[in-house]
Amino acid sequence: MIYQSSAGEYYSGLDIWMRFESGLWEPHDWSQATGQEWVQTEADEVLTLTPVPESDLPDGVSVTEAEDVEYLSE
Repeated sequence: MIYQSSAGEYYSGLDIWMRFESGLWEPHDWSQATGQEWVQTEADEVLTLTPVPESDLPDGVSVTEAEDVEYLSE
């Protein structure tokens, strides 16, 4: 599943999980009805993550790869 954040960035489910595991994000809340998730970042911001079918992604959008997580913590 691909998610669009309230900041306009796109993430895969694996990207989100890696951020949870690394401590960059913490789960905040989740809506079973919509699939939306709310996460708290290490900067104390709350992001809304909304599921987006891959077929609905805008042209030219590439999802951040899980390998990028290690660079975010530097």
